[in-house]
Amino acid sequence: MGVSVYYTCMRNHNLTNSEEQEITAIIDKYNAGFELKDIGETFCVYDYDRDEPTVIFAGSTKLPSSDDFEDTLHALFYWLTCLTDIRRSISNGDWHVHLDDTDAIWDEETGWQMPED
Repeated sequence: MGVSVYYTCMRNHNLTNSEEQEITAIIDKYNAGFELKDIGETFCVYDYDRDEPTVIFAGSTKLPSSDDFEDTLHALFYWLTCLTDIRRSISNGDWHVHLDDTDAIWDEETGWQMPED
């Protein structure tokens, strides 16, 4: 059974062209640098309806199911760093990031983090 990171950003207007370009570049960079491609998924973004701009960014990425729990943790923190870069490129969005039923916490200085307990 796998565990996934889910992410959604809502806003009352569409992504700008520059935001879309920046997000694409961020995702491409992180997907290219992902070292666990053989056991995990790369970053996935769902298509969105530009005529219904409430949800402007959403997706999920399944973490690797490995005998080595460190692989799963590495992938989780890697994708949270990717999401941090993406969040910083989208202005005025209302974000929700979670690992199945546990919400990630946003910190302005360090970005997305998982709760301590």
